[in-house]
Amino acid sequence: MNPKPAAEKLDDLLDRIVAEYQDRLASGSEPPLAEYLQRAPAEHRPALERSLRMILAGRASAPRASRVLVPGVTLGAYKLVREIGRGGMAIVFHATQIDLRRSVALKVLRPGLAVEKSHVERFQREALAIARLQHPHIVQVHAVGETDGWHWIAMEYVEGRNLAQIYVEMARVEPDPARWTAEMLSTAAGIPHAAFSGLSYAQALAKLLAPVARAIGVAHEIGLVHRDVKPSNILVHKDGRALIADFGLAKGDGDPALSMSGEPVGTPYYMSPEQALLAHTPIDRRTDVYSLGVTLYEGLAGRRPFEGTSTFAVLDAIRAHNPEPLTRHLPKISRDVDAVVEVAMAKEPGERYANAFDLAHDLDEIASGGVTQAASRRGGEWARLLRAWKSAQMGHTTEFRTRAQLLGWPLVHFHLGRRVPGTKPRTARGWLAMGERAIGLFAFGGTALGGFAFGGMCCGLVGFGGLAGGLFAWGGVAVGVVAWGGLAIGYFAMGGVAVGIYAIGGKSIGAIMSGAGTEMGPAVRDALRRLFG
Repeated sequence: MNPKPAAEKLDDLLDRIVAEYQDRLASGSEPPLAEYLQRAPAEHRPALERSLRMILAGRASAPRASRVLVPGVTLGAYKLVREIGRGGMAIVFHATQIDLRRSVALKVLRPGLAVEKSHVERFQREALAIARLQHPHIVQVHAVGETDGWHWIAMEYVEGRNLAQIYVEMARVEPDPARWTAEMLSTAAGIPHAAFSGLSYAQALAKLLAPVARAIGVAHEIGLVHRDVKPSNILVHKDGRALIADFGLAKGDGDPALSMSGEPVGTPYYMSPEQALLAHTPIDRRTDVYSLGVTLYEGLAGRRPFEGTSTFAVLDAIRAHNPEPLTRHLPKISRDVDAVVEVAMAKEPGERYANAFDLAHDLDEIASGGVTQAASRRGGEWARLLRAWKSAQMGHTTEFRTRAQLLGWPLVHFHLGRRVPGTKPRTARGWLAMGERAIGLFAFGGTALGGFAFGGMCCGLVGFGGLAGGLFAWGGVAVGVVAWGGLAIGYFAMGGVAVGIYAIGGKSIGAIMSGAGTEMGPAVRDALRRLFG
C-alpha cells in the first residue's frame, strides 16, 4: 500500500500525476493507467482515473509537466516574479505585465483541476463576477485567458499583507490578545499609525473591516455570494485600505465546491453551519455575514472559534456547537462588540444580520463609540434562551450558554434540538447543564454527572436514570445509600435486583427482604452490615 501523502501535499501530487500523464501522451506513447493510479492514495484513485481517461479520450487536456511555473517563466504577457500562495483550486503569483510594466496578481488554475470543464467554468466565473463589480474595496480583474493549457486570471496586485498574516504577526509580538492595541494593528499591517489614532484595538479592527462588509454587500446586491470570506482573502494595502479578494467560489448555481482530492474548497474554519452540512442546503448572503463574523472573532480573541484535527472534525464542531462567548477570552470586551460578533455568527441564518450592510453599520458604530443594533436587539439572557428554545422546537440544533459565570463555568449551558447525524455527542458543562452528556450541579442528559443528575446514565448526590449512582439513586441499575431500580445496590434498595441492609426487589438480597428473596447466613448478614454501616 502506498503511504498517504500529507494533507497539504495531496493536491500537488495529483497535479503532478495528471501533468506527467499528459506529457507521456503528447510524446506519442500510451502509458498504462495503473502505473499512475497506484501513485495516488486509494480513496482518490476513482477521481484521478476519470481525469486520466478523459485526457486519453481527447475530451480534455491539462498543462504539461514540462511547462513548470516558477519565477522567471513567462506565461503569455506575464513574467512570474514569485509565488504568493496556493489553495485547493489555484496558485497565485506576483507577476509583471510585460507590455504595461505593472505588477499583477496572476491566479492560475491547478493542472489537476483544468481537466474538468466544470472546474474551468467555476474558475472563469470569478473573473466574470469581479468584472461586474467596481468598488475600491474589491480586488479588480484586468484580464482572463489561457496559455499552453494554463488557465489564468490577471488581477490587481495589492501591495501589503493579508489579514491572516497580520493576525499571526500580532500574536508573535504579543501572545495575549487582551493586550493588543490599535498601534500594534497598524504596525503589523504596515499602514500609518494615524489611521487608527485615538481608537481602541476593537474600534480599529471594526474600522478596518467595515468597508469590506459594505463591499460584500455590493456583491450581494447583484446576486453574488462570496462563500469563502476569511482573513487570507482580506488584503490590506499599504495605504490602509482593506480589500476583499478571491471570488472563485462566488455562486449563482449549486455546484459543489470540491478540489480534485475531494476536500471542500475553502477553509473550513470560516464556513457557516449551512455550508458545513456539505449538502444541497440553500446558501445565501447570510453565509458571508457569518464568515465575516468568524474573521472578526479571530481578530479579537486571537484564536478561531472552532478547531479540529481534520477538516470534517472542524465541520462537525461548526454544525453541533456555538462558539465560546468572546467574554470567556476577553472578560472586559464591550457589550456592543460582543453582541455584533454573536449576531453575525448566529447558528440560524434568520438570527443573523439580514445583510452585510447592516453588519457594516454596526462596525461603524463600534469604531465611533456608538450603540449597535445588535446590542439593542439581543436583549437579556431570557430573550436569548427563548430564541434558542424556539429554534430547538423547529427541529434545529442549537446551543445556549449564559455569559454569567461562576468559577469558570457558565450558570446555564444547554444543548437543544436533535443532534446532527454523524456528529459526536454534545457535552454541556454548567451549574445547570442539559445535553447528550451533562456535567453540573443540576445535570440532565443521556449521561449526567452532578449533585442532582437525571439521565440514562447518571452519577450524583441524587440520581435518576437507567444507570444511576448517588446518595439517593433511582434507575434501571442504581447504586447509592438509598437506591431504587431494576438492579439496586444500596443501604435502602428497591429494584429487580436489590442489595442492601434494607432490600426490596424482584430478587432481593439483604438482612431485611421484601420480594422473591434469598436467605443468607449470619456471616453474609454481618458482611452486608459492615459494608453499608
